[in-house]
Amino acid sequence: MEPDAPRRLIARLLSAASRRAVSDAMTERIAADLPDLRADDAILGALAASVEANVENVTHAIVLDVPVERVEVPLAALEYPRRVAQRGMAATSLVRAYYLGQQTMIALIGDALDAEAGVEQDLREAAMRWLVGWSFDYNDVVTRRVLDEYETERAAWVDARSGARTVRVLEVLDGEVPSVAAASASIRYPLRATHIGMVVWYAEGVDEVERIERFLRELGAAIGTAAPPLSVAVDRLTAWAWLPVADGDAAVADARDFAAADSEAPRVVFGPPREGLEGFRATNRAAREVRRVADATDARLLVATDPGVGLAALVAHDVAAARAWADGVLGELTGVSAADERLRSTLEIFLRTGGSFKATAEQQLLHANSVKYRVRRAVARRGREIGDDRLDVEVALAVRRIFGAG
Repeated sequence: MEPDAPRRLIARLLSAASRRAVSDAMTERIAADLPDLRADDAILGALAASVEANVENVTHAIVLDVPVERVEVPLAALEYPRRVAQRGMAATSLVRAYYLGQQTMIALIGDALDAEAGVEQDLREAAMRWLVGWSFDYNDVVTRRVLDEYETERAAWVDARSGARTVRVLEVLDGEVPSVAAASASIRYPLRATHIGMVVWYAEGVDEVERIERFLRELGAAIGTAAPPLSVAVDRLTAWAWLPVADGDAAVADARDFAAADSEAPRVVFGPPREGLEGFRATNRAAREVRRVADATDARLLVATDPGVGLAALVAHDVAAARAWADGVLGELTGVSAADERLRSTLEIFLRTGGSFKATAEQQLLHANSVKYRVRRAVARRGREIGDDRLDVEVALAVRRIFGAG
C-alpha cells in the first residue's frame, strides 16, 4: 500500500459526494443536539453557512493535500462565532458543533467507503484511520481560531452594550430624555410600552451576567413579551431588567410561575406593571426597594404587588425597628408557635377582606365558624380589641409575615 493511498481514497469519495447533502446532514445533526440554535433563525442561518464553508474547505484541503496547519478558516465560519457571542450564548456550543459535524462527516464517508467496490480491507481501515486523525487535527486548528473570534467579539459586544447602552438607560432613569422616541431607539427598547421592572441576581458566583441574560431571554420567550427584555448589569452578579408586556397583571403571574419552576433561576424581584416613560422609572424604583425585602428575608422570589410587599419595602430600611413596632401592636399574638401563626394568618386575611368571615373561610378552606373562632382567639392572644388601631394591626401582621420573628 502506498503511503498516500488512504488520503487519495478519501479525496475521491469526498469529490464524488454532494457537498450540499453533506453540509445539510451535518447542520441537521448539530441543530438536533443543540436546541438553542434552532430557536434563533439568524444563528441557524449562520451555522448552516459555516458548515457549508467548512465542508468546502475540508474537501479542497484533502484533495489538494494541504497540511492542516496551513488551512485557512473560511470567513463564513468566523461569522458564526460572532453571532453566537452577540446573543450571549456559551462558547461550548461552538466546540460541540464542530465535533458533532465531524462525527456526521465520518459516518457519511464510512458509508460511502463501505459501498465502494474493489477496495481492499487494509486500505479501507487505513483510510478511516487517516480520516479520523486528519479531522481531529482540523477541528483543533479551526476551533482555536473560532474561539479566539468568539472571545474578541464577546468582549467588544459586552463593552459596547454595557458601556453606551447602560449610560443611555441611566440617563433615561435620571430624567435626561429629550425625546421618548429617540431614547427608545437608542436603548433599543419600547419606552411607551407597559413595563415590569426586575432586579435579578445570584448570591454568589464568578461572573453571572451571562446566566442572567440567558434567564431573561428564556423568560421573555416563555411569557411572550412585546419585545426582547432590556437588562443592564449592575455588577458581576446583578442586573436591572425590564419586560415590555401587553397585559401587566397576567404577565406578572406568568413570569412568577416561570421563575418559581426553575430551580436554577437567579433570585428575582418583580416591580409592579407600569406604563410609559414614567412607568419605566417607577417599576425599576419599586423593584429596587423590594430587593431590600428579599435581602432581609432571604426570599428567592418576590412580587411588589403581593399583599404587604410594597409596605415591607417601605419599612425595610430599618427592619429591626419595624419588627419591634409590630411586636408592640400584636402583643402575645407574636408567639412563634404554629397555633399563633395560624391565628395571625386568619386574622390578616379577615382584616384584608373587610371583616368578611365568608371570604376568609373561602381563602383558607375553612368553615365560617372556624374562622370566627380563630379571630376571637387572635384578639384574645393580642390582649385587646381591634378598634381605632385596625390599620396598625393589618400593617403589623404583614410585617411579621414577611420579616418573621426577630
